[in-house]
Amino acid sequence: MGSKKHRNGTSTARLEREERERRIGRRRNRGRQRVVIAVVVLVIGALVTTFALSGGGDDAAAVPYVGTTLEVPLGDFSIGGNLTAPAGNVRLHATNGGGTMHNVGVRRGPISKNLQSGEDTMLDLGTLAPGTYELYCDVPGHVQLGMVAPLVITAG
Repeated sequence: MGSKKHRNGTSTARLEREERERRIGRRRNRGRQRVVIAVVVLVIGALVTTFALSGGGDDAAAVPYVGTTLEVPLGDFSIGGNLTAPAGNVRLHATNGGGTMHNVGVRRGPISKNLQSGEDTMLDLGTLAPGTYELYCDVPGHVQLGMVAPLVITAG
């Protein structure tokens, strides 16, 4: 017995197999399209989130800092500057004028990133109550070499 033939002479089994392969191919393409759409949505979401977290990139519209900013020069094994501020929001603008890496922090509080010679950073200490706080350099051995200084916060 021979196989059934379509009117154009192609076997119906072959035509059915080709149609099945086309359907499988369409399903695969739909799956790929879904993956591409999901990736595009994720990338757009990441970009929107990054833009939102960066404040939109408009530095001119930034809200001015309300508080005291202290200039803190860091030298090789010294912390300088006028380290007195009224109670409230305080931040440090630290500049490494020394020849080695330094940082600055408050005991039991925040600490800056490591600064190479010539680099600077801003360190927000938050709201400080009146009292004396200890600034120090967290680089190993620097406290022992004298990189400590009192930060005095006065009432009002």
